[in-house]
Amino acid sequence: MRIRSAAVVVVDEQVLVIKRFKDGRSYCVLPGGGVEEGEDLRGACRRELLEETGLNGEVGDLLDVAVDREVPVAYFAVKVTSAEVALGGPELHRASDSNKYDPSWVAATSLEEERLVPDEARQAVRLVLSTAQSSSKPSQ
Repeated sequence: MRIRSAAVVVVDEQVLVIKRFKDGRSYCVLPGGGVEEGEDLRGACRRELLEETGLNGEVGDLLDVAVDREVPVAYFAVKVTSAEVALGGPELHRASDSNKYDPSWVAATSLEEERLVPDEARQAVRLVLSTAQSSSKPSQ
């Protein structure tokens, strides 16, 4: 079982997500991925955020979110200093017409419509929104 680490980035009521289009399905996930051997959870979160969005972030608190035993994920509140996103890392090379990755800012109020998965990701976003960790949107 591989543990995943994910970034919850909220700026001005906008949530950073990776829009996925895979095998005819569309949904969103938070930036994140598997923790590599010898890597800590925060380091994995920082690396995945950079690879998937091109953004550097200050990894903050571990969020108190239920753990899915099938796919355990550690969610962290992350602050960024830029809002300009660009796909990179392994996802850039795995992308194809039937498998797309699109780092995007979406309104926090539209997470259901955007199909953010899993449920724990939506719970993590709600936790960040309920705190004063949201800041004004960085310049582009």
